[in-house]
Amino acid sequence: MRLAVREVSYAFGDRVALDEVSLDVTPGVLTGLLGPNGAGKTTLMRVLLGVLRPARGEVLLDGRPVGDEDRRRWGYMPQERGLYPGMPVGDQVIHFGRLHGLSRPDATRRARALLEELELADRWSDRTDKLSGGMQQRLQLATSLVHEPQVIVLDEPFSGLDPVAVASLSTTLRQRARTGCTLLFSSHQLDLVQDLCEEIVMVDHGRTVLQGEVAQLRAATGQRQLRLHLRTRDRAWLHGFPAVRVIADEADDLRLDLPTGVEPLEVLDAARAAGPVIDFGLELPTLSQLFLAAALPTHERAGAG
Repeated sequence: MRLAVREVSYAFGDRVALDEVSLDVTPGVLTGLLGPNGAGKTTLMRVLLGVLRPARGEVLLDGRPVGDEDRRRWGYMPQERGLYPGMPVGDQVIHFGRLHGLSRPDATRRARALLEELELADRWSDRTDKLSGGMQQRLQLATSLVHEPQVIVLDEPFSGLDPVAVASLSTTLRQRARTGCTLLFSSHQLDLVQDLCEEIVMVDHGRTVLQGEVAQLRAATGQRQLRLHLRTRDRAWLHGFPAVRVIADEADDLRLDLPTGVEPLEVLDAARAAGPVIDFGLELPTLSQLFLAAALPTHERAGAG
């Protein structure tokens, strides 16, 4: 099922939250809705779910307007946890499965499979409020997936999670995408989800500032960054490369922006001549750097207003 948003606008009084935002979510492709806090991501999520009615634009599923019956079959995980604190973990997932129309045996079977997948099987009888924050987030994901939805919408699923919980959720989302699910998630932690997203839509001040395939967007800039882990603080050798810009220079880690025409191996050889190079790598711009470059015109317009 292909999910699409077409030129959606929404305002809270005089404050414009969404300004003709469009996006496409392709089945089987992990799509990230990215941007800083306050960019309009949660408002767009609420429009997708029918909680807010846009002033302009529409939400489409396979080319037709989305209806309430469609949305009832979706899997949705809100940014704020919507779990029952005193309910045992297994009962929690079964309860949500029953709300989606599953029989008790089917809901129980699905609950056990999901909790096993999300490494919570041994917590079946534990009260929800006795779980850590990361475990509660994984449990909430289980309640969103128990009815095996084909469309999955997640609002800030990685917020406040430790690396173990991030890895667990990422694995589950990749698996769902590989089965052909339509999967959209929002995040303000751009570099955290950089390796998870296949396609992205970046929003800022309620407008789309960048969208497309992550690999293509990062390569299209033509920018390259050379990362060097050095054993010396000598930087005099950089004078031989006036076009090279220092992005970061902390302790023994040096990160350089290499413009077109500068040969990375020549820079590396110069660094090695000055002292030992412990590690190095040639990298493309991060999602945060892409966002800052794309959002700058938006901020200039906001400042001018």
